[in-house]
Amino acid sequence: MTIAIEAEGLTKHFSLKQGKGSGPWFRARGMRTVHAVDDVGFKVASGETLAIIGESGCGKSTVARLLLGLTEPTAGSITISGERRVQLVAQNPWSALNRRKTIGHALNQPLLIHRPDLDKDGREARVQELLDLTGLPSDFLLRYPADVSGGELQRVTIARALAAQPRVLVLDEPTASLDVSVKASLVNLLCDLRDDLGLTYLLITHEIDVARLLADQVLVMYLGHVVESGDADQVFDNPVHPYTRSLLDSVPVPDPRRRKELLPLAGEVPSAVDPPSGCRFRTRCPHVLPKCAETRPTARESGEGHLTACHLTAWSPS
Repeated sequence: MTIAIEAEGLTKHFSLKQGKGSGPWFRARGMRTVHAVDDVGFKVASGETLAIIGESGCGKSTVARLLLGLTEPTAGSITISGERRVQLVAQNPWSALNRRKTIGHALNQPLLIHRPDLDKDGREARVQELLDLTGLPSDFLLRYPADVSGGELQRVTIARALAAQPRVLVLDEPTASLDVSVKASLVNLLCDLRDDLGLTYLLITHEIDVARLLADQVLVMYLGHVVESGDADQVFDNPVHPYTRSLLDSVPVPDPRRRKELLPLAGEVPSAVDPPSGCRFRTRCPHVLPKCAETRPTARESGEGHLTACHLTAWSPS
C-alpha cells in the first residue's frame, strides 16, 4: 500500500488581536490564540478517500488549507508522496470562476501555467479531454459561468482542477450548494474519476450521506481535535465516541419511530479561543466524567484500525 498523504502532529494556531472595550472579546489590548487544529494525524492510501467530518469550527477546513499550502502549520508536518500535485475543488463554483471570462478561458489558464510543453493544438486537445472526463459538451467552451447550472459549473471546476494532472484532490464541501439529484450525479462522477485516474481525495464535508458514498476512511473532528477515526463502515455503523454518535443522530430521518431513539447534539460549540480543558467535548457530552475535565483522552483502539479518543473505554448509548 502506497501512502499518498501523511500528517503528523498537525497543529495550527492563529493569533487574534484584541481591541479596547468590554466583554470577553475585549478584556484588554493584546493577543489571544485561536486553537484551530491541535495534534492531528492521519494517513491516506493512494486511490482512497479520507473524509473529515464535524460541525462548523471543528478545524476541517483549516486542515484542507494546510494540505494545499495556503497556510503554514504552527507545528507538525504534511507529507505528500512524489511531487506536490494537489488541487482544490471548492464549495461554491460561482465564486471559484471569473464570471467575465468564458469556461474555455478557465480551462486553458491552468495549462498555460502547468503544461508549458503543450502548444496551442495540444492545449485544445487537453481541454477537450477534460470536457469528456467530466461529461460536458464542447459548446461549453464559449459559455460564461452565468449561462450554466450549478451542477454543470461544479463539473467545470473539477475539469479545471484536473488540468494540472494532480494526484490529490481536496474536495471542500463539493456538493453543498447542489440539489439532491444533481448531487448524486456529481458523486458518481467523482467516484468514476477516482477509479479511472487513480486519484486520492481529501473530502471536507458536513454531509454524512456524501461521506458514506465516497469515503474509505473517516476522521471525526471536534474543536480542533480528532475524536474518532477509522474505516468508514466501522465509524458510520458502529460509532464509539459520544460526539460521533450524536453527530450521526443529527442527520434527519423520515421514520418518526427512529427519531425517538436518536441522541442529537445539544448546546453550542465552545470558543476555539478558550477551549475547555481535558476533553473538549465534555461541556456537551451526556456521559461526562470528572476526569474528562482533567486530562485529554488519548486515542485507543475500538476495533482493528478504529481509534477513539474518549475516557469511556466501552461507551454505548443508554
